[in-house]
Amino acid sequence: SSILLAQGWDPKSPHNPASTMAFVVAVLAFAALSHGAEAMNFTMYSSPIRLRHGQVYNRMQVEKPMSRHALPDEVIQRYKDTGKRMAISGFKLDMIRISADGQETRVHLHDHYLHHYILYFVTEKSLQKLQDISLRHPHLAEMLTGCHGMTGKGLQMFKDHLRDLGENLEDFKGVSFGSAAGAEYRHNPQYFKEPYRFVIDNPELFLPTFHVINTQKSKELVSPLLECPCTPQRKFDVKEGTIDGRKPDPPFGHCSAEYAATGDPSCNISTYVGGWRCCEDGVFLVDTDTECQSPDCSEKPVDEVYMKFVFEYEDYVPEYTRPIEAGACCDVTSDSQWGGNIEHDVPACPAGTPPEDCIFVAESVQPVGYHDLYSKSHFVDLVFAGPHLHWAGISLELIDHATNKTLCHVQHRPDNSGGVMYGTGKEPGNEEGYLVGLRPCIWSGSEAPRFRRDHLLRTRSVYNATTSHTGVMSLWLTSVASAPPAMEPDSVLV
Repeated sequence: SSILLAQGWDPKSPHNPASTMAFVVAVLAFAALSHGAEAMNFTMYSSPIRLRHGQVYNRMQVEKPMSRHALPDEVIQRYKDTGKRMAISGFKLDMIRISADGQETRVHLHDHYLHHYILYFVTEKSLQKLQDISLRHPHLAEMLTGCHGMTGKGLQMFKDHLRDLGENLEDFKGVSFGSAAGAEYRHNPQYFKEPYRFVIDNPELFLPTFHVINTQKSKELVSPLLECPCTPQRKFDVKEGTIDGRKPDPPFGHCSAEYAATGDPSCNISTYVGGWRCCEDGVFLVDTDTECQSPDCSEKPVDEVYMKFVFEYEDYVPEYTRPIEAGACCDVTSDSQWGGNIEHDVPACPAGTPPEDCIFVAESVQPVGYHDLYSKSHFVDLVFAGPHLHWAGISLELIDHATNKTLCHVQHRPDNSGGVMYGTGKEPGNEEGYLVGLRPCIWSGSEAPRFRRDHLLRTRSVYNATTSHTGVMSLWLTSVASAPPAMEPDSVLV
């Protein structure tokens, strides 16, 4: 194989600005795939993520000049006005430190905790349009970087709102992929079976969003900071629905009626005590009045970490490659293709509850695919279902609501064989007590279940409720592929 250094900053070189996005491209001469496409890959490093103890990093990395975010030139030129289309088949990621001599070391979850990430590939022209629209409609930009972005809904909602505003979408070319994978990212395979791929036209820029918490120096086995407690420094305005002067995304009031009836504190600002909305960029999750000498904790040392991605891709093959899109399902706090609270709390069991009965169960029913712009009877294949739980999660099940057939199920077992993994050691990826892995269900073209877009799927999550938890999530991060009319048989797999 040949290793090519792309134009830009090399993060392993001490002579270049640390704020620059850097990347290395490796084009591998893999054996030809069954459909004749050559498998290739490239590696990209994020801009540095700098945090003090207890501080939150939660934003899209989009700094000027835009060359910092450019894909390797070899990749750009391969697809720029050549008639070829990129087809992403998967990726791997890790959180690392880079020493002055270029050595990489993996970072522990009890050091820096990855809450989630969102990935966008766009053209430079699309970014310019995005920035222009964001200036005129700031709330639309939050759809891309907020919690709906992590489920794949963000880009879909952004485009729909642009249509409502009469904006021209012809110039906007971008794709969102990845998942809300947080602590489980090292044991959470992100790849797609043939013939399904994320298809991208003229990819030029990589715009990732990262939500990271500096969890160092915690006295507990699992840091309480990963549940984003609301500190005394957060300013709540119940009447206006704001925290620190801004309305969070999603705003309060987005729990489904059925879920809100449970009385979950996370559904209402008047009862909210911790979670996503108290975990915005730059805030501290420790009481800075008692733990810091200054309000911004400037006396505390700043640590620096990076995210590293290896993307695997090939050329789109007409009449073979099936483009992937985000599914509309699933979030236990929602009952539709839109909305949802994304997060929820887990109340502690009453004292004296037997351990085997000390659980919290939540369920919801939602359509598998978005159907606002399609006929509800249009068919899609379910090609990927990635579970997302937080610490204390026990199981997550995806069920065909019509037939009661289980489509995907992960659960914790003592030997970690059930798809929900908890760490038992000290090395990165096996941190004791932390949820360190979640196994997705991935289907090939001959395996994928096919449904109408409005077909209902049910989600059932189970959490350990020995103690209470805030800001947890129970999500299926699904991907579907639209079925061409010729592929919609009278007999549908369900």
